[in-house]
Amino acid sequence: MAKERITIDGEGSIIEVERGKTYRIRHRLPPAVPGGKRKWSKMRTVHGNKAKARIELEAYRTELEDVLNNEHATLKVGAYAREFHQRRLDMGTLSSLSLERDEIEIARIEEYFGGVPVQDLDAATINRVYAKMRKSGTSASALYKTHQKLSQVMKQAVKEEIILRNPCDLIDDVKRPEAAERRSLSAEQAVQLALDLKECERSGRIVAVWLALATGVRRGEALGLVWGNVDLVRKRIRIEKQLDSKGVRRDPKSHKSKRNLAIDDGTIAFLTEWKIMQSDLFYQGGDVPDDAPVCSNDTDGAFISPAAFDKWRRAWFVDHGLGTFEKVEAWHDRNGVKRYRRSGYKGYNLHELRHTQATLLIGRGADIKTVQNRLGHSSASLTMNIYAHAIEQNDREAADTIGSVLGL
Repeated sequence: MAKERITIDGEGSIIEVERGKTYRIRHRLPPAVPGGKRKWSKMRTVHGNKAKARIELEAYRTELEDVLNNEHATLKVGAYAREFHQRRLDMGTLSSLSLERDEIEIARIEEYFGGVPVQDLDAATINRVYAKMRKSGTSASALYKTHQKLSQVMKQAVKEEIILRNPCDLIDDVKRPEAAERRSLSAEQAVQLALDLKECERSGRIVAVWLALATGVRRGEALGLVWGNVDLVRKRIRIEKQLDSKGVRRDPKSHKSKRNLAIDDGTIAFLTEWKIMQSDLFYQGGDVPDDAPVCSNDTDGAFISPAAFDKWRRAWFVDHGLGTFEKVEAWHDRNGVKRYRRSGYKGYNLHELRHTQATLLIGRGADIKTVQNRLGHSSASLTMNIYAHAIEQNDREAADTIGSVLGL
């Protein structure tokens, strides 16, 4: 589909050098590179009166627009998206987690739209590509994220006057997928889990599950916690970092995710016992350093790999009635020892212990602001949207209570 020509906004400038005899003209151009500043074109001298200068100014506009359109015609979507991403990196205002997720979407845009000129990207092209992505097995969630990122990139192209309108605005069949139902343990299941954890031999993995249940921290926040951020006297922990999927300790999901969390006496006792054990296991009975991980591994006291933790956690949950494996294969190692290979896990995950904390707190009358702060959500509205089911249940109980009080 043919694209409308890009035009230069504004009237341009006429500078009088000698009244009625000599003038200089110029136009303000769009940025030469994405994110750049608008600059003036080169001055052009016109000999004659001001009426002639106005005529030459319009002719100069057409000439510049021809050059501008020819230059933009060579700009590809992939290259522009990569430049857009690099600028966000250079700004340093986004978390490493956000930029890492952006990288996935930018790479997908490069793969599917890379060679398409920015000016030629239209709704028909986008729909064809999306159909191809669906056919290749791209999930609805992945497609939605790609569309959101492509729309963001093309919106910037509009701002920088590379294109006149965002073609993504014409796509109306890519919707945010329905959120999966957020499960949580019942109060009885949560109590049983706490009992099982207490009865298990202490380890960094067991401590990570305890923290998720008792405080609602995310997996990365539990695995990235160090003893310097645990105050057993004031009964609180400080969430400042998280351990990412690559085993790198970095800033958490958002600014609000950095928070202080009060901990109960049971958690104090649990952590105190574990710290003494760590001292004996890894530090010859001496002090555990402040930079030592709370949820350490079993070999040298270092941080636990998130992948290794997830593998262990799935098996542990199955053993304690919180999940199942669809497939279990027996095999023998080189020493003839019988081993089991298990796959197809179905059941609760660690993040659902976070939901359990929130649901139980709301069910016991905790205010939304408190729950928001404990979970590290960016806003109370986000907390309300996520846990609307628990709030609705509280509202039902409140209605029944007032009805019984008033005898209705």
